[in-house]
Amino acid sequence: MWLPGIVILLTIGLLQALGVVAIPTGAITVGSGGKYSTLAAALKDTSSNVYYIYAGTYTGQVAISRANVAIYGETTSSGTYTGNKVTLTAAVPASSAGSNDASGTVRVLASGVKLYNLNIANTYGKPVSQSQAIALSVQAGNFGCYGCKITGTQDTLLANVGTQIYAKSYISGYVDFIFGQTASIWVAKTVIETTGSGYITASGRSSADSNYYVFDQCTIQGSGSSYLGRPWRNYARVIVQNR
Repeated sequence: MWLPGIVILLTIGLLQALGVVAIPTGAITVGSGGKYSTLAAALKDTSSNVYYIYAGTYTGQVAISRANVAIYGETTSSGTYTGNKVTLTAAVPASSAGSNDASGTVRVLASGVKLYNLNIANTYGKPVSQSQAIALSVQAGNFGCYGCKITGTQDTLLANVGTQIYAKSYISGYVDFIFGQTASIWVAKTVIETTGSGYITASGRSSADSNYYVFDQCTIQGSGSSYLGRPWRNYARVIVQNR
């Protein structure tokens, strides 16, 4: 099933789905040899909408609040997550942050953001039964995520608002680890890995709107006994297909 809006973004996304191995012209650089030591600091520099992160592990939360920003991570293989050399990590639970979104290691708060070849992790784990801890929170549409590795335990990916695509990426967790309320998301040729028993998706769709979660030609693997999804709200709608 092809969905209006999703089709447009999917087409754009596939054209842009390959990241870069070389540093993009005019990019603001982050890391060893770069202009800034952290992505959070670099994002305050608005002289370009393009950012490039050198190899390394960067600890701390990042909020992207400017539209049409593109962020590239250093990689040896731009068409997949397997060659990624950049990790953005934090260990913040929603219980201390004040909300699911506020716990995100990376928070997307503006439209038109594109992420390429980044590992994004929330390493809080699950020390208690309710351990919501988001790795990536997306609160705006026209979002693209290409060749990224997104890891957590409970509520790894909060795909919450607008039209979003995730392509040739990796997403892991085991409790409601792909969830949200008013987004249409298309997850294409991505590895979905369960790391324990639970639910992969928790769709919070609460009305008869046009939104879907679609998983197209994805590889679902892992450990534990897992369900493809559970209805977080009454109008939950998730499609898993292998066209």
